[in-house]
Amino acid sequence: MRSGGVRILTVIGVAILLAQVGNVVYAHVAGSRRYFAWAPNDYAVIYTVTTEVGGRQLTPAQVKKRYDIKAHGLWEDPPQRLIDYLNRYEKTYGSREHAHVILRYTLDGHREQTWRRN
Repeated sequence: MRSGGVRILTVIGVAILLAQVGNVVYAHVAGSRRYFAWAPNDYAVIYTVTTEVGGRQLTPAQVKKRYDIKAHGLWEDPPQRLIDYLNRYEKTYGSREHAHVILRYTLDGHREQTWRRN
């Protein structure tokens, strides 16, 4: 009877692991914006955020205060997550200020890319 219980637990454990692996494969293959995935972090995004509000360029300290991230740094998630993060702030808390945001970034040392929000 004890070995039957162990087999059931083994089957349940394997099913959970297979479900997690399936979720990871789906998230990466489908290009999903879901960020919960059981997988090693393999992103290195060097970025710079510049923001202009009311015709005035924000200082790095003001950018840090506004978004709670440094104006320049290393982001260890997909760049789209950083873009979504900045966009979400500007659509909610910053919506009345009509800020112009420029994000310049390189992913894993490749060519620089630019994202703008006007």
